[in-house]
Amino acid sequence: MNKEHIHLKLGSVKDAEADAIISEINNDLIFAPEAHCSLGPDVDTEIIRQCLAIGKLDLGDAVVTDAGDLDARWVIHAASMNYDQVSSEDSIVNSLRSALAKANEIGARTVAIPPIGMATSSVPVKRVTELLLSECLRHDNRESTVEEATFYLPDRTMMRIFEECLKQV
Repeated sequence: MNKEHIHLKLGSVKDAEADAIISEINNDLIFAPEAHCSLGPDVDTEIIRQCLAIGKLDLGDAVVTDAGDLDARWVIHAASMNYDQVSSEDSIVNSLRSALAKANEIGARTVAIPPIGMATSSVPVKRVTELLLSECLRHDNRESTVEEATFYLPDRTMMRIFEECLKQV
């Protein structure tokens, strides 16, 4: 994937229109008020049911479910943290890498990506941004169906950081 295929938008992935929405979640795939999830607290019950049927993932892995009432075909759940809600540089990179590989497996052309690790790690925001953008750029579109990735960012400060990093990577 090259820079021209990476887009930045203010907002939440739960409002995205894409073939697949990547959601950061704990590796137990548990949706609870105290558990961070990119889809927020009001997750479609069908998504929850499918995640419960899957069970626990390895840290850094990803799994696909239907998208329920979201404006997408699939949700790719990226396990960037344990239930303790803490992500590391490795788990951030590995979970995005796994999610992009899953997107390729299911034939997704467009993906919506949250700022994985921003709310769940002590890694500086600029470093997390560099990790996420670098991983997208490493994703080789000659071997992938993924043509476009859009990062959904919660505020203008994060948007500026992503814009600056995207110019530099």
